[in-house]
Amino acid sequence: MNHTSAQSLLHPTRCSQPVRRLAFVLLAAVAFSTADVSAQGLQTTRSTEADTPPPSRSRAAPTTLRVISTRSHMQCPLPGKNSRVLSIDSPSEWEDTIEHQDERTALGRKVRWSKERVLVYALDAKPHAGIRLESPSRVIRISQGILYWPVRQVLPETRTEKATVLTRPCVMTTIDRAYWHRIRIVPTRP
Repeated sequence: MNHTSAQSLLHPTRCSQPVRRLAFVLLAAVAFSTADVSAQGLQTTRSTEADTPPPSRSRAAPTTLRVISTRSHMQCPLPGKNSRVLSIDSPSEWEDTIEHQDERTALGRKVRWSKERVLVYALDAKPHAGIRLESPSRVIRISQGILYWPVRQVLPETRTEKATVLTRPCVMTTIDRAYWHRIRIVPTRP
């Protein structure tokens, strides 16, 4: 390119329409390739800094959570009389949810809230004693945002007399902290 052509590119009023288009296409190509390289550099930086790979759009593999402790109650410290499933995430939520019992009394241990959560499953109030809930598994599975909690309902033996007293059986389980959006109770056989 001679001196006059370079000046024409710098001063758009002096260059012809095809030369301006060519200059625009060249500048656009350089800008897009620079942006693409920058984006790739950012993506590489993010991937190497992250502890986990970026989420994929395919089906997520099931994850298992460790069951740390479990305790059954014949008279649930959860207020109300209806069946309920919930998770408790913090000491303040514990105080707002569980009546008249601290963690040690209800669970047999102190909860490490930064690493653990508590699951609670309570049945409807029953007019007799003897029904008990257990969480028999050592792990709980999460798949696609659903936590599958295996719970066993143990009925009283048929030969024993049932006491006529209002009870509300429940089970409380401490598990590793994780994310889910729904809990599904999976009945298991005795």
